[in-house]
Amino acid sequence: MTTTAVRDRVRDDFGLEVETLEPVTTHATARLWRATVGPSRYAVRWTSTTSAAAQVALALARTLPQRPQELLPAPATFAPPLLTRRGAPAADHDGGRLSVTPWLDGPTGRDVPLTPPQWTAFGRLVARVHALAPTSVPGLTRESFDPTERLARTAEIDDEVARTLRGERDAAARAAAETWRAAGPRIAAVRARAVRTGHRLRDQGRDVPLVVCHADAHVGHVVATGPRDVALLDWEHACVAPAEQDLMFVLGGVLPGLRVTVEQSAAFLTGYGRVDIDEDRLAYARCVRALQDLTATAATALDRDAPRARRVAALADFGAHVGPDGGLAAALE
Repeated sequence: MTTTAVRDRVRDDFGLEVETLEPVTTHATARLWRATVGPSRYAVRWTSTTSAAAQVALALARTLPQRPQELLPAPATFAPPLLTRRGAPAADHDGGRLSVTPWLDGPTGRDVPLTPPQWTAFGRLVARVHALAPTSVPGLTRESFDPTERLARTAEIDDEVARTLRGERDAAARAAAETWRAAGPRIAAVRARAVRTGHRLRDQGRDVPLVVCHADAHVGHVVATGPRDVALLDWEHACVAPAEQDLMFVLGGVLPGLRVTVEQSAAFLTGYGRVDIDEDRLAYARCVRALQDLTATAATALDRDAPRARRVAALADFGAHVGPDGGLAAALE
């Protein structure tokens, strides 16, 4: 996918004459560019996965007051997608989906700690998302509380680790394999907990309340757009799940080295409102997230065909996830 091809598609599908197009991130399944059109800047995103992220943003936009005097204090903001000439929130391109949204300026919560008013704005935004009717966002994946896929991926890493330890000399692969083996008993405990809690939640059936969730609402995806405003980025994993699927990111958090404090959680809940946390739902969300992070980073570190710099970075991330401040520990709380 060349820059010229992307510029042409943005022009043909969205009616924007892009002047500059700067790559920001590049992954196998997602790419992001920063585009300029006159005085305006846009985020141009391509993803190979099917996502209803744009529909979530549009549904959220329809819930916002239309008159300035109706706005609540410290309104949390977001960036609804531009529509194509045909009125769609994204366009098919190169085997994936191309979307355009306004570029939001400001540091993320990973770069600069959010202030209490920004945490409150964050809580208010998540509350608005959870208040959406799931039927207003067709196409979202519904949580099944079945961790089979995550368990299978973990078993694949077990096999790769065993092969690596039988004589692999690649330094990054051996380091990843040895770290995985050392963490093995705790990873097994997380697997078992995911199975137990998932089984109990499936038994509850329709009694488990489900809402529209961002599903990756950690501070690294929160942009501080003003002293009392934030925006939430990267809606590609949006789904219908228990509220705990999002709340786990502010009840301790999942990013190593960026644990959420009690004071920060309290500021968030000031904006979010009263909530009764279900321990099984929270535990299940944390376990599945931990298995996802562990297998993704370990797999990259073990991949001899991946660029070395990427493998080294993944190895560091994997070590952090199994550390005392990582997702593995959070899943076992």
